[in-house]
Amino acid sequence: MAYEQPAPGTTTESVTKRIVRMEAQRQIIKYADGVLTRHKDISDIHNKFDAIDIAYARYKRSKQNATLIDGQDPLPDGETVCNIFEADDVTPPIVVSQVDSWVAYLAEVFLSGAPLFPVVSAPSKRQRAEELEALIDDHATLGAYPRHLLMFLRDCGKYNFGACEVDWDAISQFSVLADIASDKGQKVTSKPKKFTRITRLNPRNVVWDNTVAIGDIAEHGDYAGYIDRITKTKLKRMLNKFTAENCVLNADKAMNSSSSSSSGYTPNYTENPLISKYITNSQTNRRGVHWDEWFDPAKGTKRQPASGQMYERFVLYARIMPADFGISAPAPNTPQIWKFIIINGQHVVYANRIISAYDYLPILFGSPLEDGMDYQTQSVAESEIAFQDAANTLFNIRFAAARRAVSDRALYIPDMIKPSDINSPAAAPKIPVHISQLSSKKIGDAYAQIPFDMRGTESTIQDASLIIGFSKELHGINGPRAGNFQKGNKSVKEWDDTMGGSDGRLRLPALTLEHQFFSPLKSIIVLNIYQYGDDAIIVSQATGREMNIKIKELRESVLSFRVADGYTPKSKLASTEVILAGMQMIGNSPILQQQFGSSLPAMFVHFMSLSGVKGFEQYDPAVQQQQANPNLGAAGNMIQPAVLPNPAAATQPAPVVNTQPVV
Repeated sequence: MAYEQPAPGTTTESVTKRIVRMEAQRQIIKYADGVLTRHKDISDIHNKFDAIDIAYARYKRSKQNATLIDGQDPLPDGETVCNIFEADDVTPPIVVSQVDSWVAYLAEVFLSGAPLFPVVSAPSKRQRAEELEALIDDHATLGAYPRHLLMFLRDCGKYNFGACEVDWDAISQFSVLADIASDKGQKVTSKPKKFTRITRLNPRNVVWDNTVAIGDIAEHGDYAGYIDRITKTKLKRMLNKFTAENCVLNADKAMNSSSSSSSGYTPNYTENPLISKYITNSQTNRRGVHWDEWFDPAKGTKRQPASGQMYERFVLYARIMPADFGISAPAPNTPQIWKFIIINGQHVVYANRIISAYDYLPILFGSPLEDGMDYQTQSVAESEIAFQDAANTLFNIRFAAARRAVSDRALYIPDMIKPSDINSPAAAPKIPVHISQLSSKKIGDAYAQIPFDMRGTESTIQDASLIIGFSKELHGINGPRAGNFQKGNKSVKEWDDTMGGSDGRLRLPALTLEHQFFSPLKSIIVLNIYQYGDDAIIVSQATGREMNIKIKELRESVLSFRVADGYTPKSKLASTEVILAGMQMIGNSPILQQQFGSSLPAMFVHFMSLSGVKGFEQYDPAVQQQQANPNLGAAGNMIQPAVLPNPAAATQPAPVVNTQPVV
């Protein structure tokens, strides 16, 4: 975050309280209420999310009162019977299969690299590039980037909508130091370690400006935020962090505030749908520690807030003109991005201006399937629901036919046989038959079976397989693309050619996400390091080498670096194939050897570095000689081959050396 710098002799706390007065806070809360009111108007989008999740989990609501096995009305006289065939109602896993295969491809493209975001630079800036790469990789480890980005990609597959918050945050880093003045000899110290945190947001509780397309929200939207619920201890930790940064507002009022109901549930927060047959407890009953019942009140006083209360936290990033809110800030009539945190819709605990790369809102959105229809565009999961329902119907027709083959329809006299005896779930029931002594009927007259004709149901399984094949064609995820063997007499060359074009359709959403999400994400990560980062000592996870990183020196080379990812890898940005071809041409051309032959060792080291080989400079003969004899002095980055003085060499042509590089 970029805070306003205090004037000499003042503290940041006094500046914060001066620029966000109580009247301005009331305007902020009124603005947030308007945003939340509009958020409630998109309930149809939330209903679509729920339908997709139910189909993704293949969830079906269990039948409380089972009907007859052929779908007839319940038994008469209020009698019910357990449906022993209910477990056979199978739903083919079409939605989850297609979504996960689609997500697996994107995860392979964007999240399988090591490091996650490589850095490319000119050879002269290679050391600084490695430092920036190690710093980003360290942040990725602290923030568990792959975990949150994988959930983001799954949201994009399920809903064609995903969102992540990209925020400069801090965690406590502990260290044990020797304390000479203490008898114990050691003490534990804590200091904040700051990094860029990426957090996947639940789409149901994301608030955004829906007047623009999903992919344009971060760039052109007026606001974006999210709602969540936190416990008392989480709120206290957040307020303590803001207090340490001298930017907290209304801390005591927020801690003692109450929500809109005694259970802590607030109407602005949306719960996930029920998709499990076993986890049936309402999620709204989840509460925090019951401070008043689990512990004795201290000195007879009641703890505040109420026992087990959950707080609603609303984090809002908005483009505002501070003058409209009565906020005293530089350039008050210029649109600026501000971050507000409001507790229980009543108290503003944080309000500060932030500076983001390209003036993007720090909540990035992804909508990989863009066709110009905005929110009507179907996601991978939504478009597969119809195929799953059709295949489910065909499968269960076959199951129903199998059931009727062993227990078909029949006619019986209810005066002689009870309905509960006829529909007994027992495998070998003993059915009593009541025949009046005055009746001339026999046992055979009490029950007559209706023969079952299976014609028309023999091909249902084949039809279901055809439907599943259509679903695979919908998004280009066929058997080989999903890792399944496909029969055929293809040669290796033909197979390679076939698979070479198999990911063409899958690269379309990857290209969209690259420009919607990952390019701004990389820019924000780098800008945060340049803007807020501190000097640090980092151990490179790739080489294990300790790096003493100076942020000031990195800032001087800000334009020399390009951050890569899986879609635009380092090899593509650095053109490593061209470098390799050039090295081979130099090795085969005497004229090029005369001009560039002495540069081949440096080119080779640069090529190996771009190819992912770390620490290759240790094989430099000058470095090895320095390590063997430290008294020779410090070695340079890349020592060129020594040239002995020879006066006659000025008039003699350079010798031709046919050096073939080993790559």
